[in-house]
Order: sequence, then C-alpha cells, then structure tokens
Amino acid sequence: MSGKKAKAARRATRDAAHGRTHTSPRVESWKAVLITLAVIAVIGGSFVVPKLLNGSSTSRVTHAGMGMNEEVGTGLTIGAQVPAFSEVDVETGQPISSKTVSAQRTLLFFSEGIMCQACFEQIKDLEQMGAELRARGIRLVSITPDSPAELKQAIAQYGIEGPMISDVDRSMSKTFNTLGLGMHADTPGHAFALIENGTVRWYHDYWLPPERSMYVDPKQLLADLDA
Repeated sequence: MSGKKAKAARRATRDAAHGRTHTSPRVESWKAVLITLAVIAVIGGSFVVPKLLNGSSTSRVTHAGMGMNEEVGTGLTIGAQVPAFSEVDVETGQPISSKTVSAQRTLLFFSEGIMCQACFEQIKDLEQMGAELRARGIRLVSITPDSPAELKQAIAQYGIEGPMISDVDRSMSKTFNTLGLGMHADTPGHAFALIENGTVRWYHDYWLPPERSMYVDPKQLLADLDA
C-alpha cells in the first residue's frame, strides 16, 4: 500500500471512531437548500392556514333540494319552488301561506322590524305606491321578527294597512334563507322576494353590497322589479 493510501486509510479509521463521515460539498449544499425551503414552507403556512380558516365571516352550506343559495342568508334561487309555510296577518287573523302567496303575485319583504325605523318607513312608502304595485298585480306582505303585540303597536304608529306577519320564531325567515347577513345574525337584512305562480321570480337583499342600505327608494325598487 502506498503512503497516500495508507494515510487515507488511517484518516478514515480515525473519523469512523469519532462518528464522522465526509460528504461532498455538493451534497451539503443541497441539504442546506432543502432545509431552507422547509423553513420557508413552515413560516408561510403559519400565515396562510389561519387566513383560510378565518378569512370568511360567512358560513357556506349546501341546501340540497331546497332551492337555497349556497351562502347562508342570500335567499332562495330564482325559479325555486316556494317552501311550505303557514302564517297569519297579525291585524286581521287572515291566513297567509305558501298557497295564498302563490295564488297572487306577491312581494315578500323581510326586515329587522321595530329595531329598524327605516324598515317601517319603507313599508309605509311602498304602500303609498299602491297604485303602481296594483298595476303590476303585486300584493305586498311584510315579515318581521317582532312579537304580535309589538308589531300591532308599530302598525298603529306608522299607519300601515297591508298584511304583516310576526315571525318571532324566525321560522319563515329561515325557510326563505334571509338570516345571517343582516346587521344581526338572528334577523333578516332588507330582503325582497317576488313570488309568482308558486316560484321565486326575483330576490334582492338591499343590505348586501353594493347597496348596504336599510331603505330603498320605492321607485328604484319598482325599476329593479321591472328589470
């Protein structure tokens, strides 16, 4: 064995005894790159994952077969069948149901109720446009989450004449998927649903972008309906 080979053999024996091995500079370089990439991935994940989990404040669920939009609170899809419900007009006691609103072109108005003065101004102003609504064959029915007693007081205060439904248990608002995107999670926004021949012909919540309003000019509403 040559002197060089003998020297190399002794070095290998010494390194093995101390648990050391020699790795080429190229392999060491690749290891450093991989470690760096792994660190970057971990740091990036710490920002991205929470964003994915918390980036949306609105729940998204699928309501199979119920005609609801995927996003909670965005109403029923156009062309959906009117879901079954049975309520009464708080003033007259007359029944208002999925059958009665399907028998006549009906505009359902879901609002926050007595906590929203603008909502009752909306009802009153729409009633003053009664001739225009009748010309379109439309009957207005308002739905609020107030108790019958509270709603009767508001009806007297604002001089409202049209039918109003007390949806204190939110059952009708839930059925029409109007809860979740209003100013409060347990109240509707400012939503209108036009019912014709048993189906939803038009739906719009004016509290959602871009309007973000708890009052819409009645002329604008009629223009939107006609469009």
